[in-house]
Order: sequence, then C-alpha cells, then structure tokens
Amino acid sequence: MIGKVQASEMHGVVRSVRSKSVVSAKLAVAVAMGLAFTYGAVDVHAQDAATASGTGSTVAQPNTASGQPDATAKKKKDAKELATVTVTGIRASVQSAQDLKQNADQIVDSVTAVDINALPDRSVTETLQRISGVTIDHFISPNDPDHPSAEGSGVSIRGLSQVKSLLNGRDSFSSNSGRALSFEDVPAELMAGVDVYKNPNAELIEGGIGGTVNLRTRMPFDSPGQVVGFSTGVNEGDLSKKSKPSASFLYSNRWKTESLGEFGALLDVSYSELATRTDGIQVEPYSMRTDSAATAGSGFNTVYVPGGADWRTLDFQRRRIGIAAALQWRPTNDLEFSTQFIHSRYDMSWLEHGAIFSDTTGSIDPASGTTFNYNDQGVFQSGALTSSAWSNNLSNGGVRFDTDTRYQTQTTTTNDWSTAFKYNLNDHMMLSGDVQFVKSTSNELDFTVFQATYLPGLDLNVNGSGGMPSVTVNPSSYTSNPANYFWSAAMDHRENEVGMERAARLDLEYDFDDSNWLKYFKVGVRATDRTEDNVSTGYNWGVITDSWASVNTPSTVASVSYYPTNATLYSFSNFFRGSVKIPTPLYFPSASLVENYSSAYSYLHPLGVSWGWSPVQITPADLNNQGEKTKAAYGVLYFGNETALGIPFDGNIGVRLVRTDVDTTGVVQDINLSSTGVSAAEKAIWNGGYTPLSARNHYQDALPSLNLRFKLTDDLQWRIAASKAVTRPDFSQMQSFVQLGYTLNSNNTQVVQWNGLAGNPDLKPMRATQFDTALEWYFAPTGLLYGTAFYKDINNYIAQETKPETYNGQVFDITRPYNIGRGLIRGAEVGYNQFFDFLPGWMKGFGVQANATFVSSTGGVNSATTPYTNAVVTGVALPLVGLSKRSYNFTGMYERGPWSARLAWNWRSRYLLTTSDASTHLPTWSGQYGQLDASVFYKINSNVQVGLQANNLTNATTRVWMGPTSYGNGIVDYREYQRSWFTADRRYELVLRATF
Repeated sequence: MIGKVQASEMHGVVRSVRSKSVVSAKLAVAVAMGLAFTYGAVDVHAQDAATASGTGSTVAQPNTASGQPDATAKKKKDAKELATVTVTGIRASVQSAQDLKQNADQIVDSVTAVDINALPDRSVTETLQRISGVTIDHFISPNDPDHPSAEGSGVSIRGLSQVKSLLNGRDSFSSNSGRALSFEDVPAELMAGVDVYKNPNAELIEGGIGGTVNLRTRMPFDSPGQVVGFSTGVNEGDLSKKSKPSASFLYSNRWKTESLGEFGALLDVSYSELATRTDGIQVEPYSMRTDSAATAGSGFNTVYVPGGADWRTLDFQRRRIGIAAALQWRPTNDLEFSTQFIHSRYDMSWLEHGAIFSDTTGSIDPASGTTFNYNDQGVFQSGALTSSAWSNNLSNGGVRFDTDTRYQTQTTTTNDWSTAFKYNLNDHMMLSGDVQFVKSTSNELDFTVFQATYLPGLDLNVNGSGGMPSVTVNPSSYTSNPANYFWSAAMDHRENEVGMERAARLDLEYDFDDSNWLKYFKVGVRATDRTEDNVSTGYNWGVITDSWASVNTPSTVASVSYYPTNATLYSFSNFFRGSVKIPTPLYFPSASLVENYSSAYSYLHPLGVSWGWSPVQITPADLNNQGEKTKAAYGVLYFGNETALGIPFDGNIGVRLVRTDVDTTGVVQDINLSSTGVSAAEKAIWNGGYTPLSARNHYQDALPSLNLRFKLTDDLQWRIAASKAVTRPDFSQMQSFVQLGYTLNSNNTQVVQWNGLAGNPDLKPMRATQFDTALEWYFAPTGLLYGTAFYKDINNYIAQETKPETYNGQVFDITRPYNIGRGLIRGAEVGYNQFFDFLPGWMKGFGVQANATFVSSTGGVNSATTPYTNAVVTGVALPLVGLSKRSYNFTGMYERGPWSARLAWNWRSRYLLTTSDASTHLPTWSGQYGQLDASVFYKINSNVQVGLQANNLTNATTRVWMGPTSYGNGIVDYREYQRSWFTADRRYELVLRATF
C-alpha cells in the first residue's frame, strides 16, 4: 500500500488520497480547501505545508494518510500530537517562501506575507526585485529615460522583459497595449505572496519567455476562523515634503451549517498615496566638430562638443485603491465553489518644470573671446557657450532655452472576476474549472506649455561638483525678469485604452493510487477571447508666438511681461540637495494652467497667431482595434519512485498545445503635399486621406516541458528542467497602420526623403528553448543554499527595421517591427538564507538573505541607428534591452522578542534602456544602480505592532549614458557620454498594523 500527500503550493492545504483499503471514503481533504484550481494549474505536491494565519505560521510534518475512515479528523489529531513551531513576522515569511521553493514541482522563488498586509516592500515591483534573477527599471517608461520612477517599473527576469503576469494563477493585464500587469498598479497590501516561475510546466499559462510572475491574494478558507486585520500609515519624502496616507483592512471568516455545508467570505480593501520629487540635470548629445571655432586653442583637429544642458524637477503623485473580495462554499466533502473579484485603480500624475536647451543643430560655439576646454581625448569639459541657432530679432546673443511646464495624468482601472468549482468524481478523479472576465481601462493626458528665453553669459562645466554638470548665467538676475520671456508653444497627447478578456478552463486529474511510478495525470483545455480598442494620438505641437509667428505687440511676441497671467516665477529650491549649481529662479507657465487642459486653449489662443496651437483631434490613424482568440490544451504526467535509482526522485513531463488567431483593423495615412511647393501632379496624388487596412494572422505552438527532482538526501535536492516557451507580440507592435511621411528641401519645392512608420500584424511570437539545473540545500527551517544555471535560446526576436515599401507607385523607407535574429542567454543564480539560531541569547535573532545573478548574452539583434534617419549603423551591435550582466540582493534581518528589523541592499549593473531614445535618438543606457532600504517594527502585544519603513537611505543617483553616435558614411563615435543624473526622495513611512 502506497500513501501520498499532495500539498497546494499556494495555501499549504494538505489533501490526502487513500489507498484501496479506504476506497469507499470520499476525498474529504482533497476538497477541503479547493484552491489549487483557483490559482490555476500550479499545484505543488509535497510532504509538508505551512498553514498561514493572520498572527503567525504553524509548520508541521503530516503523516501519510492511513486507513482511518475520517481522514480530516485524523489529520487534526496528528496536528495536535506532533511538535509544532509557531513563528511570525520576517522569520515566518522566509520559512513559508522556503517551503514553497522546496516542495514545488518546478523551479520557483517566492516572497510571502504571512502577516496580513506585510509584504516586505510598499509596492509589488519593489518586492519582486528581491528575488534572484529579477530586476526592475527606475524609470516611468524605459523608452523615456528623462523621467525616473521613485517606485520603479519594468520587471525583467534574467534580463528579459517578456514576463507573463498571473493573478491567482489566471491571466491578467493592464490596458496599455501590452500583455502584462503593470505591477506598480497593483496594491501590495492585497497580496498574500508573489511567486516567480523560471521554467514552467505544461499546466502554466503560456506567454513568458523570461518567466512568469503569479500574484496571490488571500481566500477565506486559508484561515481556520475569523481574522480581522488592518494597517495604517503616513509617508513622506525629504524632497517632496508632502505627507501622504495609507490604510488597509481585511475581514475573513468561515461558517459551518447543518444542511448547506461550509461557507467562507473575505473582504480586503486598501488605499495608499505617495508623493515624490525627482531632480535631474542633463547634457545634450555630443557632436563631432572639426570647425575652427570649436577646435580653437585645443590642439585637436577633431573635438566633441555637447549640444548644451537641461535641468528639471518632477513632482510625482500616485494613488492606489484595491479591493479583493472572495466567497467559498463547500456544500459537501466532494464539491466546492468559489468566486473572486479583484479591483485595482491606479491614479498617477506628475508635474514637471524643465529648462530645456533649444538648439538641436549642433551649432554651439565658444563665446566671443573664449575657447572651450577639452580633456586629452578632445571631449568638451567646460566653456562659455553661444549659439547661432534661432538667431533672429528676439535674440540677445544668448542661448535659447524653453522653460516648459508639463503635466501628465493617467488613470488605470482593472477589474478581474472569476468563478470556479472543484468536484471529486470518485476516489481517483477530480474535475475542476473556472470562468474569468477581465476588463482594464487606461486614460492618459499629456499637456505641455512652453515659454522661451535667451540666456546670456551661459557657462557650462560638465564635471562640476560631484562630477555632475553646473550651469551659470551672467547676469544672474536676468532669469527673474518676465520681459525676457515669451509664450512660445503648446503640445498635447491623449490616450484611451480598453482591454477585455473572457477566459474559460476545464481540468481533469486522475490519481494513480496503486502505482510505484505514476502519481497522477492532468489534462485540461483553456480558451480566451481578448479585445483591445485603443486610441493614441500623436504629440500635437503647435506654435503660440515666435519670430516667425509674430503678433501685434511691441516685441512682436506674447511677452510674459505683456501677458503675465498664468506665468509664475519658479525656484528650483534645494536642487540636488544643493550639490548642483543652476540658474534660478526662472519664469514658467503656471501649474494651474497646464493642470486645467480643458480651459487652456481659451487663454493661450488669444495670445498668439490665429493658426497656432489648438487641442489635438482624434483621426482614424489614432485608432487601434484588435481581437485575439486562443485555444490551448495540455497534458502532464507526474511520476516518482523512492528506490528505483537508489535515491528518491520525482518529476513531471507534459506538453501544451496552443493556437492563436489575430484580427486587426486600421488605416494607411497618406501624406498631404497640398500646402507645399511641389508640382501640381504630386499634389494631386498626395492630398491626404486614409485607406482602410485590415489583417488576420494565426500560428500554433507545441510547448513541451520536463521537470525532474532528485532527493540526494533529506535536505539536498537536485533539479533539472527543460521547456519551450513563447511570448506573443505586444498589441502596439501588431497594429494595422501605416503612417507615411516626407522631408522637403530647403525651399519646400521637392521631397528629398520619403519615409514612414508602421505596425506589423504578421508578427510571430518570440520563441525560446530553455534549460535549468539547480542544486538546493535546505539545512534548516529558515536555512537555504542554492545555485542555478540556466540557458535560453531565443528565436523570432522582435526589433525595428527600415525597409523599402511602395505606395501609389512611390518607394518609402518604412520602419516597422519584424521577427529577426536569434539570441542566446546564459547565466547563473546563487542564493543563501539563514537565521543564526546557533548563536547565544539575543544574537539568535540575526539572519541573512542574499542572492546574486550573472547573465551573459550573444547574438542580439539590436543595432544602433543614425539619429533622425533610422539608417542601421553597420559594425555597432547592441545587447538585449534590459539585460544587466550582474545583479544582487543582500538583506540583513533581525527578529527577537518584540523587535524585528530589515536592512536591504539591491544592486544591478548597467544595461541598455532603448536602442533609440525619444529625445536623443541614440542608444541609451542606465548606469549601475544600488539602493538601500530598511524597516524596523516593534510588537506592542501579540496583536499590534508599530514600525518605520525607509527607502533610498543612501540617496542613490540614477545615471543615464548615450551612444555610440553615427554620422553616416561609416563614421561612428563609439564613446558613451553621460546624459543624465537624477536624484529622488529618501522616503519614510510610519506604520501601525493589527491582527485579531
């Protein structure tokens, strides 16, 4: 007779399958919690599990089921008789995560919150970066390196941003034309844990060649009875100086009835706000110069001169609201139903004041009577600047700057509702299934108003205090005179995105109760129907007044002194905490003007020319409507043997079959030459308009997987994993649209360049063949040492390319995404956890968590391009975007008596942010970055604790680099120049938590 115990990874719920001697008994424990299916096809079969409650975690080793007629009662009796260890706080969370890793059927790393509302970090994104192999960006968007993010974004696993996101084992997403959740949108307070799967089995929903992240919320049957928990706090940054609140509340209970079985209900709500400030100083791209003005006095024939400098302050605010509600009903021991509803709302806004260098022509020269200073490689170090760009009747001989106030606001809402069941057909077969509906909406407004000025006596030193640039003007009082500024332009951009998905799945499991080799077999089917209906306009820039757009005022422009309303003098107070010198104060459009977009036009239009800026209008080219249907079926066999190989081993082998059908609609947007000086024949052909464009695509994938585990000893196990994975293209890449463009000669009489941008509905998914092997030593309940080696072979890598295409008989150079190239990723992860229980007295409370990841890649398909022309630069190969070669975490922990504390250091090496930055059009890199965070908590009693959490204690500086730079005709400057320096708040939060 062979008994076995299977434990749900997600909740530590033990269910027992008895031998033939008790075949008449129902699978009471199998149905008892019924949550394996709720969290998708991610069951873990193990010898033990941790049952987490709101006040602690009790971990025990259950016996294998015997022939007792009441297995549930037997287990309760065993739990009383066995020795137990009750732990709480950090130690309980470490132990729970370690149990999940040890007992998993595949390679997985977890962070758990045994205590309610107690993930170790205040955002899911920051929590994820503590896991080996996981890194995050510190920018609001990696394609916009001018705007850092205090909480981080852009999760990558082993250097790949193609990460699948699951919520309770089911597919979920944020509607931003992508496929994943924006993890910063999800309230951390709702989470019971976060799991990262590095190499999947066939049960796991497809979609992540980097890996899969599963976010877990709580269910009422997780706890033995009533649980009430709440937390509240207030946070503040040392730069923003704004206090913001946070609060959460959880109620969970379960009830038994005489005739209707057992019921459970849970409600978890959270609310949090955050305000941060980021200061940045930047250097514009360097140009190769051979002219006498630039080289004078240098001794060089060729020098490299920056296009100027910018400085900016960004005030960021966000609000997160989350609701998780769940009901469970177990009418009999063989049947269970559950339903979950999860709502998250993320409101984000930021207000930026930027002094931006306006000369993009590279015509910076030394001021009269001066020369530039260079280093021994001919790279500019310091000098007094002048510029001939924008030289007109407005210029005073200074350098033109835009002082712009930019406001962006975005609201993202995601609603996820699912209903599931689980039914024991007999002693060996279990049927489960669920249906799900997800709807996510996102609305964004981006509005900028520009004023302009000419700053005289401008002096730039790119190696000022602390190695950061410094900027001065002479006279310094010039910047505070409103007569020296005028209203110049405005720009707006709007997005409205709606994504919906309907999904259904059905799974059947058969347990082999009398086999020495076979454990159980699972088969399942899943179908989805997803739609994306998105509106995204271009960036609508329009002039208000300028030298070429004059109005009837004494200065021919709308001077700020002439129109002072809605202009304000802004001081960059405590800029970079006083370590960087810049001109201040300056005049800017007021915050109240840009924050009131609906009425801005009524103020700005009377100031300027009649044909100037007006609010953006939605056109057919701004629409992106797509549909996608998938059908999947899988089969997986779980097996194992205690003696056949001389050591116990187990594993699973399976395959997942998937078909994807895509349907897209859009337009070809023709160019309009009717207002140019080209010939009448060309005007007749190219007079604007739109041509409908639609496409359909489908593809199939077979995704086999194999996971093996060898138990070398009771504490030492060796894993081997192999699988194939896919990541479908983003919806933004598959859009059916072609936007044709052109460039005219200097007198506007002839088109000299025909170009355009387009999506590609024919894209295939990126596909990866991947292998992992891991050695794991569990030497204590909270003691773990492990090492993992991994290999990924990626095909169909998606990247932009420019190719000739013909429209109306004319050849255009069209840039669109293609499946090109192959990439190989190799690497290793090592990790170590331990509480030092062998130390005497109070020192027993010390512990350490540490991990490091090493990644290398070859065969990347990214290439540098010539700025503004998109021509690929030969001889310049770039690595995969987002891949740091090295990253590590080190966390010191202490938990003893009423005290618990944590000091966490996270670091990653430099990596490529984008192959073409939106501002510089150059490859842009994030420099190495490390951040120190900490927390300390004190338990007032067994139910209540207070604490302090702190982020960015070391005042980390985010650095951005740019290059190489191509000048065409094979001329490339291979240097990488430092582009930006950013500093953000040190953040502190006082927290009160209670659980009853």
